[in-house]
Amino acid sequence: MLARRLSELIDLARQIDPDAEVQVLEPFEEEDAVIALRVAPEKSEEVYEAMLHRSTQIWWEDGFDIIVWVREKKPVAVKEAE
Repeated sequence: MLARRLSELIDLARQIDPDAEVQVLEPFEEEDAVIALRVAPEKSEEVYEAMLHRSTQIWWEDGFDIIVWVREKKPVAVKEAE
């Protein structure tokens, strides 16, 4: 069930930003899973809100504590300058 919920959250993020980079990390403490997302800057707020809403629903429905981190990808020009 947890794997299904993780897939659901990842699919939701990719519906908003198809190029989202996703990592599923080991939980740190009491949580069940951690998802780290890197998304386009213009999509970060929308992805964050959708993930927060759905992960809260999952917590209420199934009791899974899934932490979601949403970070913005660096623009290509910044990556090239580094």
